Amino acid sequence: MAKKSESGNKSQAIRDALAANPGKTPKEITEIVTALGYQVTPAYVSIIKYNQAKASGRQPQKVVRRKLGGATGFVGGTSGMDAMEAAIALVKAAGGLDQAKQTLAMLESIRAVL
Repeated sequence: MAKKSESGNKSQAIRDALAANPGKTPKEITEIVTALGYQVTPAYVSIIKYNQAKASGRQPQKVVRRKLGGATGFVGGTSGMDAMEAAIALVKAAGGLDQAKQTLAMLESIRAVL
């Protein structure tokens, strides 16, 4: 059977440090708790932090990546009308709609290689 620590609850010390320093990283929290006399690792601090967030019902933040352009009506920070004017200029510069389509197909194949 495992011995109980005489100095107190390590997990509670981590939770207290996290509450007092919400913006700190697990490594920084490890240094704070180690100064209190507990032997902890940043990985253990991360586990406590994750479990605390899970118990509070807060979901971890998910990273959302969006493609530029797409069907949003904005292309590279310009409005849909600016994009339309650029498309018309491309068709004129290419010499017609069919040539513009061929140019775009060639660009797409180059992009696929890169």
